[in-house]
Amino acid sequence: MKAIHVPKIDARYWAGISMASVFGTNTGDWFAFRAGLGVLGGLPILAAIIAVVFLLERRDEKTHEAWYWLVIILIRTGATNIADYVCGRRHGLGVDRVEFSIGLALFMAFLVFLQHRKNSKPGIPQTDANYWTTMLAAGVFGTAAGDAILAVFGGDEVIGGVYAAALLAAIFGLLLLFGRGGRIQMLFYTWVTICVARTMGTAIADVLANNRSLNMGLTVSTVFTGIVFIAVLVLWKRAPQDVPTDAQTGAR
Repeated sequence: MKAIHVPKIDARYWAGISMASVFGTNTGDWFAFRAGLGVLGGLPILAAIIAVVFLLERRDEKTHEAWYWLVIILIRTGATNIADYVCGRRHGLGVDRVEFSIGLALFMAFLVFLQHRKNSKPGIPQTDANYWTTMLAAGVFGTAAGDAILAVFGGDEVIGGVYAAALLAAIFGLLLLFGRGGRIQMLFYTWVTICVARTMGTAIADVLANNRSLNMGLTVSTVFTGIVFIAVLVLWKRAPQDVPTDAQTGAR
């Protein structure tokens, strides 16, 4: 992805990635269950859309982040379905969520190690195939780990799910707080924070959609979180001086 379409990792980015994690969880569930495609049936469609988006992005010379955030949502949607299939016991493979999450964490650590040798500047990611593979793995991890944590607290339909979401939000906030002064832009720290954001997003989205007291439902939750996600990116403008260059990101 071109550098002119890639956001800098700053406070605005973390607001966007956290809301994308919530919204993408809802879109994944909606795509699978409300659209009637199932947890695997929609994946080829998502893959085709992502391929078209990348083709169009390469032809676009205007400076904006729309392509980046669109891919983020599409990948998060697919990641939700992949994790639900792998860890699903009724309509999936029934793999243990904790074991699957640990395996994904090790896989991501290897990918980030490879990225570390190519990352030219802290805070500006090199969005190559390795980057997007890691982002997909982080989304799958977040879904599996989020569901596992919700299960420990009694599920997303009861008050325990609210506690789980609050706990994960607190951990995410502490990571951002502790990361001030440049630490948050270190590559490994960035990916750990993204994984926590994905896990938090799963918990929050599932609670919004399924909690009995809220009685919101999946469709309303999806619309609501989508509006908030778009509002964050539209109302919180990226400063002109934050626009990265191709030389900074190594974009091709």
